[in-house]
Amino acid sequence: MKFVKGLLLFALMFSLLVGCSSNNQSSSGSEKTAASSEKNDGKKKIAVLLWSRGFEFMVALDQGIRAEAKKQGVDVEVLDGQSSSQTQLRQIEDNIAKKVDLIILSPANSDELVPGVKKANQAGIPVVTVDAVVSKGADVVSSIAFNNEEAGKMAAKYIMDTLGKGSVLELTGAPGTYHAILRGGGFDKGMGQSSDFKLSTKNAEWSAEKSQGITADSLTANPKINAIFTHNDDMQRGVLSGLRQISKTSKVGEKGHIVLVGVDGTPQALKRIKNGEQDATINQDPFEMGALAVKTAVDHLNGKEVPKMQYTPPTLVTKENADDPNLWGNKFKK
Repeated sequence: MKFVKGLLLFALMFSLLVGCSSNNQSSSGSEKTAASSEKNDGKKKIAVLLWSRGFEFMVALDQGIRAEAKKQGVDVEVLDGQSSSQTQLRQIEDNIAKKVDLIILSPANSDELVPGVKKANQAGIPVVTVDAVVSKGADVVSSIAFNNEEAGKMAAKYIMDTLGKGSVLELTGAPGTYHAILRGGGFDKGMGQSSDFKLSTKNAEWSAEKSQGITADSLTANPKINAIFTHNDDMQRGVLSGLRQISKTSKVGEKGHIVLVGVDGTPQALKRIKNGEQDATINQDPFEMGALAVKTAVDHLNGKEVPKMQYTPPTLVTKENADDPNLWGNKFKK
């Protein structure tokens, strides 16, 4: 009898153990399915690789991308390349491994990012570039960019129309970079149309700090300089510091004023224009550019044909229109 009771007790314990084991497996399986379902929610996954987030323009570009992604119902992960091509190349490889649906790339250097885009091509992941292009040799679905050459020409025309004749200092972005090549090329072409201007060009590498020193040294060596063009607006901050250093602080309309023109249309540039410290900027809209990049990406993923090259237009901003609420610099919030 004791033997029978022992068998019954063993059978009962065994069945309980089996039941617990079965329930645990079922629970674990449900969690994996839920996680898988959450990961594969049907939304397209887009990696956004920005060459930097160290400028207000790039932060606004990021904001434009995120806002449009929300409208379009796609997931985006935005990564900061920290002005390094090597960092961006690693980010491309990481996102190839993640098997994202598409990469939106703002390249730090047009030539150096070609191998990374080629790897994405080989993995079957489409690439859309924004703000700058990559050089030939890699396949890009579409490139969204500001018309940088036209911006340079507009800056030159503004200076020539304002002064009639004079000596102009051009402070460039880093040599070999997409924006510096095109903005500088457009500006030099524009200035070359007149023999009444002397042009000197110095490399400031997008740096406000370097612009300060170059400005002070250049004006000390050549007091006849009456206009300074910088390849972006942030360098104008350094220019003004350099001018203060040598006591040349006349505002727009005052005797001895030096005409200052930048590119981008940043909030600080608009503030300087309104205050009479800076004459003009050539505006480019990062919100528009970011939205267009996402729309283009989604259209391509949905099988629609997209233009190979798309430009956003430049706009001249002076004191007359610096208060326009549609300018990105007046809308931007950090």
